[in-house]
Amino acid sequence: MSTFVQGRTFETWTGRVVRKLRRRRNETCIHVLAYHSISARPSVFTDGTGLRHEPAEFERHLDYLLAHYEPMRLSDVVARLERGEPVHRSVVITFDDGFADAMHTAGAITVRRRVPVTIFPVTGVVGNQDLMWQHKLAWLCANGHGDRAGQALSAAGVGSRGAEETVESFARRCFHAGVPELLEEVVRRVGSSGREIASSLRPYLEPEDIARAEPDLFEFGNHTHRHVILSALDEAGQRAELETARDLLRAWTGAAPIALAYPFGLKRHYTQRTTQLAVETGHRAMLDARRRVNVTGRTRATELSRKPAPVGSQIDFEMLVEDWPANSAALEQR
Repeated sequence: MSTFVQGRTFETWTGRVVRKLRRRRNETCIHVLAYHSISARPSVFTDGTGLRHEPAEFERHLDYLLAHYEPMRLSDVVARLERGEPVHRSVVITFDDGFADAMHTAGAITVRRRVPVTIFPVTGVVGNQDLMWQHKLAWLCANGHGDRAGQALSAAGVGSRGAEETVESFARRCFHAGVPELLEEVVRRVGSSGREIASSLRPYLEPEDIARAEPDLFEFGNHTHRHVILSALDEAGQRAELETARDLLRAWTGAAPIALAYPFGLKRHYTQRTTQLAVETGHRAMLDARRRVNVTGRTRATELSRKPAPVGSQIDFEMLVEDWPANSAALEQR
């Protein structure tokens, strides 16, 4: 079918035929979608990142998903995969990092529609006692201190920044265990702190939000304690990240998380040993962000893949869910 699809435009009558055929093909696929922030308000932490969806846009996504797929809890999908049972036309909604609006804005929408979601909070910032390291970097850049952060990273021996490379790209490429503390020091040098900024802006969930969430509609998974690039840490560091986050989530919810979503989620961001450590620390499912297709009978719970939801185009969103080839005809943004 892929050869035929390559020359089709998504909204033509031939495109609509192909869409129906692809939905039939997707009958046994498990679609896991990744979101971050659902808010009508701009934020220094999400602007320019493609990580913030308007509430109305999120509602359109749900309209489409409810019309064509069955939203499921991640734990139910994992249980079926472990038992070898089929999963039909399923979709799992996930939110990364633990933004407060994942529950207060998106949650109001999903609860009204009785759509379950899984939130993967970064436990080190729950309660707004600190900022994630990349949010410190975003704050520094937004306040005119990006070059200072880049110079501090270079001076620490993490590597040399490319001429056209952004500071965030540089930090990710050269990430090591000391980068979060290094960025905190830069924030302090310009007169603030991660705690002070988080306390003022309050971008993240509170422990009480997690503890009071309706368990049938909100599940919580491990996204590490500091949102680190796990492949950059040694085994002890990786284990500490997984265990610290696991134990805090268990304290807040009464149950240990069954799933780990690798921070950043591409192949270079975790290793085979990372997956083994996740199993050893009690996780039954691992999720990357590599946009691979999950298929009942072929995909194991320990190798689930997620699709980051695109911002700004409903057509792009539907193409993503339906696995429309990336080389299909160019479309006008809507």
